[in-house]
Amino acid sequence: MNEITRRPTRTGTAMSLSAAGFATLSLAFAAEMAAAGALVATVVLAAGLVRGSRRVLDAAGGLFFLSLAIGGVSGPGPESLLLAAIASILAWDLGENALSVGDHLGREADTTRLEVVHAATTLVVLTVGAGVVYGIAAVASGGQPIAAVVLLVLGAVALVSGVRR
Repeated sequence: MNEITRRPTRTGTAMSLSAAGFATLSLAFAAEMAAAGALVATVVLAAGLVRGSRRVLDAAGGLFFLSLAIGGVSGPGPESLLLAAIASILAWDLGENALSVGDHLGREADTTRLEVVHAATTLVVLTVGAGVVYGIAAVASGGQPIAAVVLLVLGAVALVSGVRR
């Protein structure tokens, strides 16, 4: 009987790093500094997957967030930032999933179908959310201050979070 290798799955690792690479590429269209931050986040993500560390993966997620913030300050259109946001969240989520599936089923188990379905579902949810954000940005650009729209959206999120508790 073989012992289970409790390491992140190869499929999840490959998909996570691919999404991180796409996030870095998307941020390259926003600002060089943001792309450099995303590249560092991708390296940290890879290290987290190699070590099997959730803390390192969370640090990579934080670095992606900072990279997105830097890209947003530079002032490009929302398209490249939304693509980078989708890809960076997807990269972090797929990395977490690779760790979880690897812990439960082992690295040797054939988990391709499971992980592809998870990735597709996450991508659909993120794309719908990005579509809503893009719609809000399109409406807000009609002379309304963007800070007011951001505060409105944050207030709605806080309200929904409060109601759920």
